[in-house]
Amino acid sequence: MSTAEEAAGGCVRLAGAQDSPWGQPVYWASSDDPSYQVTVGKDDPPPELQDLRIPDGALAADNNDASMSLFDVDRGYVVALTDAEFDADSRTWRASGATVTYLDSNGLDVRTGQSTDERNRGSHRGNNAAVMMARFDEVSAGRIEHVLKVASGPDPSSRAVFPMVGSDGDSSDPAAPPQGLRFRIKPSVDLESLGLPPQALVIARALQEYGFYIGDSGGVTALKLEDTRIQGRGERWDLPADALCELPLSPRYWDVLPEGYRPTG
Repeated sequence: MSTAEEAAGGCVRLAGAQDSPWGQPVYWASSDDPSYQVTVGKDDPPPELQDLRIPDGALAADNNDASMSLFDVDRGYVVALTDAEFDADSRTWRASGATVTYLDSNGLDVRTGQSTDERNRGSHRGNNAAVMMARFDEVSAGRIEHVLKVASGPDPSSRAVFPMVGSDGDSSDPAAPPQGLRFRIKPSVDLESLGLPPQALVIARALQEYGFYIGDSGGVTALKLEDTRIQGRGERWDLPADALCELPLSPRYWDVLPEGYRPTG
């Protein structure tokens, strides 16, 4: 992850910064929003998709994944959609994949055997839509209080470890990290001394306290930012894609936690 061609300099890049289309749109649904029966090209999709509230004008990311996250606080869950598409003529939504996670739960997929809500399930191999990106509102408030998902640029292993229940990686190289492997910035690193942009400093503090786990494969090693542009809010981020590269993926700055690490408390 530090030396491969896809490592992009051996650090965690910020996908969605500087006009990149690889951020994650985030929407907040309410009782005022229309409901849709979302067609998903997967067997046994989550039942919440039969009556999913999606705000008018919501758009998926303008990239090959066409992903989005939908929070419905009143109903108590967050939904991740992949290849999400709205047909304006028929006023229908469809997607190739979907995952539902209940907000009062511990966020784990039921297939881990450790979930506090059996309704936490879907097609994203154990990922949780709430942690797939750094949200702008959290960063503006000065604190992200959860782990974050990162995509590995070098192809990750076909193996998966907790909290993931599957991998979309193809590597059989024993050095390739499994999906689910967790990293965190060492507690001894003085983040304030690195001169990080203010928004990047908030993200780095979360990576020091909660860390990240590998939850996807990608062209480079990257953490998604919320895509505020596609939401119609304009560019709200003031940081470059390499804002975390003062923290290269090396033992000087990062701990790699044991496979299957489970936080306590």
